[in-house]
Amino acid sequence: MATRLIDWRESNIPREPGPSTEPREILGRDILEAVWDDMTRTELPSWMSPAPRNWGTVMRGKLTADQWKVVATIHLPVTLIRLWGTKEGRYFLLFCNFMDLSAAVQLANQRIITDKHIYDYKQLILRYLQGMKVMFKDTPLQPIHHVSMHAGEFLKLFGPTHLVRTPGFERFNERLGLQNTNMKLGKSLQTPQ
Repeated sequence: MATRLIDWRESNIPREPGPSTEPREILGRDILEAVWDDMTRTELPSWMSPAPRNWGTVMRGKLTADQWKVVATIHLPVTLIRLWGTKEGRYFLLFCNFMDLSAAVQLANQRIITDKHIYDYKQLILRYLQGMKVMFKDTPLQPIHHVSMHAGEFLKLFGPTHLVRTPGFERFNERLGLQNTNMKLGKSLQTPQ
């Protein structure tokens, strides 16, 4: 018996986005506070490190890749299922779109990767990007979106991501990101003596 991906949009809920008077922000302070509150009641497996409670704030700063993975695959889905899973219109479409991304991230981070995982990942990430282009027409795709379309090929070539992850390089990239370049790449910013 063949399995197929669940399309969250396959329901009788209207598919048209809401009126243009809806706010542009997606995860406002109220949603973040709901996520933070749910985080206090969520018990994670012992091998997972929780994301910081105040993620998403300027004070917290940037998250690591592992922290983003926990946010995208556990904390946000728990809260968004509760808040948006039964809504109609734009919020339901946003929920569906996010669940495609979350499921793709889950598949890409499996300890064992099969051809079916790779196929499903490609379908989910394509559906996520198509949904994003429909809902956010004025938002251009970024290079990382293009790279995400090739992740299935990378999984096929190199295997599960835990085998090729490079936390050391992530730390080095973080340090590079903190360097003041004044947007002048290749030039030294030393002050004259």
